[in-house]
Amino acid sequence: MKFVKYSALTIALASTSLALTAGLVYAQSQNLDFDTVIATWQPQQQSIANIDEAEKVLSSSRYLSAAGDERERVTRFANSTRKNFKRLNAGQRERLVLLEARLLQGIHQFEQAQQHLKQIAHFRSPAAYLLMADIAIQQGDVKKAKEKCEKLVGKTSFLMAFTCMVNAEFSQNAEAKILQKLEAFEAFISNARPSERQWFYEVLADMSLQIGNAKAALQYLSQTKFEQLPISAILVWADANFELGKYEAVTTKLVQVMPNITKADDGLLLKWAIAERAQGIETSIVQSQLAKNMEVRVWREDSSHAAQVATYFLDIEPDYRIALKFAELNWKYAQALSDKNLLERARRANNVSTNA
Repeated sequence: MKFVKYSALTIALASTSLALTAGLVYAQSQNLDFDTVIATWQPQQQSIANIDEAEKVLSSSRYLSAAGDERERVTRFANSTRKNFKRLNAGQRERLVLLEARLLQGIHQFEQAQQHLKQIAHFRSPAAYLLMADIAIQQGDVKKAKEKCEKLVGKTSFLMAFTCMVNAEFSQNAEAKILQKLEAFEAFISNARPSERQWFYEVLADMSLQIGNAKAALQYLSQTKFEQLPISAILVWADANFELGKYEAVTTKLVQVMPNITKADDGLLLKWAIAERAQGIETSIVQSQLAKNMEVRVWREDSSHAAQVATYFLDIEPDYRIALKFAELNWKYAQALSDKNLLERARRANNVSTNA
């Protein structure tokens, strides 16, 4: 399973934007009158009370039920709590550092996340090792990823440790024999926690899809109720349906589970739009919303969603120059096999377009 593409670690990983200061800098540079009302909005949601809540809120951002402001709320909490860092006990400090590293990881600041984790002198949390393994995979360092996975042994269930190790190995060599190692372990998961079972089956689903077995991928994902799947798993579900030519199944289901597209994850909107185009639907509210989102990301040169932007300009609104630009931007930060394939695809498309 590709950690960077799907962010699928159920208990550890999520992403967000960090502190937003550009607007203030711009206002100061333009000598704006700060007493002038330039926008209005509803009061922000209630602040996060503690680290337990922050971890839950960040994890909730990975599901269809997300309100859309979870990551911003967690960022505000982390920034506020950091001011009192010295007052925290050792366990609280470790969890805050991990929370901050997850935020950095989510915007592809992998080196910064790794440096940040060095504040923790002694790792006690399995989530810390999972995050370090994830970052290593995103940077294409499978050896380091496996080393971090091995450190999970004795700190969490063997299912988590073993899945992590096989996952890392498969990210470098997508071969059926590696998938079979993990499939053989299915007989021993009856006592696993629900979150561990879910991640186990999501990993199996993604591996199955990568070796061309879309039906098996859907079967593994069906072990969890659709509405309870994380967005990462739903992306795998969509791709599996695409492989089987079931584009209408994707649009029909997404209509049911995503009534408010303004809050929908860009990855899901992208799959939705691809499914519509495959059915001959050239315009829709989904495609309009996605176009607006992509326009903003292009303007921002958004590195954390660069792969999605590149895919959009390859598959939805062909502009191979922009696609290549964002595929290259994505590659600067994320170097998993899927990122390499995207870059090569963008280069081919751009070369054909340039030489036409």
